[in-house]
Amino acid sequence: MKSNVSNLVRDALMLGVLICLSQISVALPTAVPITLQTLAIYLIACLLTPNHAFYTVLCYLIMGAIGLPVFSNFNSGMGALIGPTGGFLFSFPIMALVMSTIITHDRSFKGHILAMIIGTAITYGLGSIYFMYTMKASLLSTLMTCVLPFLLGDALKIAVSCMIAFKLEKIVLKKTVLS
Repeated sequence: MKSNVSNLVRDALMLGVLICLSQISVALPTAVPITLQTLAIYLIACLLTPNHAFYTVLCYLIMGAIGLPVFSNFNSGMGALIGPTGGFLFSFPIMALVMSTIITHDRSFKGHILAMIIGTAITYGLGSIYFMYTMKASLLSTLMTCVLPFLLGDALKIAVSCMIAFKLEKIVLKKTVLS
């Protein structure tokens, strides 16, 4: 029973982190803002098991879909999910699942970095494809809008999340049972 409560509390805390970091955003002249959502998802993948990571991020999407203002700039609703950035939002649970699965099998620094690079590629890929579809944009303009402006920032978020995760993993893995 204690393990279930610990897992639930940890999942809820990580959901709260995701919601809070989603509100830290910088608007760009494009349709896609710079946010700290991915930093939160990196941490979720590091600190939760694959199933818990997936369902925590899925819960975030459901909360936003039903109208709770959890997406960047306090957006919510189906409009946010079917708008130009919807593909990025829909990619987040998959990103969390894949990264957490990789990290579960390789808890080394290299494993974390590799997982986050793969997760970021998944988000870029799915988000860009959806952006191209909704905006009727070319591949080149989509890459210039949805990928290129974010490469440096995502590299920094990966570095920061690795540093935070390695500190927190020692505490979380000692105090709770990852199931």
